[in-house]
Amino acid sequence: MVHQGDQMNVDNVDYKGYKFVASAEQDDTTGLWNGRYKRFWITTASLYESFATALNEEGKTQEAANAEARAWIDGDAAKLSGTTE
Repeated sequence: MVHQGDQMNVDNVDYKGYKFVASAEQDDTTGLWNGRYKRFWITTASLYESFATALNEEGKTQEAANAEARAWIDGDAAKLSGTTE
């Protein structure tokens, strides 16, 4: 959870015609960093949010969220967390 006054690092990315943001947020209970990424579609005014695997380091978690957003855009399900392939 990000508390008032805390700063969250957010990557704003344009990738293959898609726009997404990737960030990491620390869980107050576990202390792990949860990666999240949001994809935007201007034409339909849609927003989808997904989560990457929780990790111990903020930077690595944010990198994982970035990689998962790109994998989702590329249709590479094997690179998405929770995938059994």
